Amino acid sequence: MFLDIQTWCYRLSVAAVCLSVVVQSSLAAQSEVGLRLQVVQGEGNRNMIGQTAAVPIAVRVTDRNDQPISGAAVVFTAPDKGASGDFDGEISFRALTDEKGTATVKNYRPNRVEGRYPILVQAEYMGELATGIMVQNNLAAKKSHRKMIAIVAAAGAVGAAALAAKSGGGSSSSSSPSSSLPTITFGTATVTGPR
Repeated sequence: MFLDIQTWCYRLSVAAVCLSVVVQSSLAAQSEVGLRLQVVQGEGNRNMIGQTAAVPIAVRVTDRNDQPISGAAVVFTAPDKGASGDFDGEISFRALTDEKGTATVKNYRPNRVEGRYPILVQAEYMGELATGIMVQNNLAAKKSHRKMIAIVAAAGAVGAAALAAKSGGGSSSSSSPSSSLPTITFGTATVTGPR
């Protein structure tokens, strides 16, 4: 019985996929590494937009006995849309683990989009792959309130001066001049009218 070419190709591709799964399963069963990935620092980072992340991102790669693996390839990948960031202008960063099994990213910068997002982390060693996700948050830097305090203080001083002039601050009276002047206090700073 002859099969048409399309059916034959389909059956061949299904057989190839099945064989691939069997080979990968047997290789994984023979592996003695047992690769594991652990976030050391950076989980939940609150990154200020426009600034390098204050806390470096770091992961540790170990074997099944929690022994560090030196020389494992680790790839950190940020999303390409929405809230995200970059590693010196790239969305991915590749590093090798040191003798303690640690791979660190020091130059991560959030983009200009606020929000929460995952960074995908993949470690590879001797044909084994371990994958994890680290959550980051991009936040807009808070505006300084110093300018607002200065404006309010200046307005208060002008208002106090006008009140003092209106109430005859230039004439002599029996009460002390400082007792009739309004005082505005901001924390440890105090503003009074002219004397």
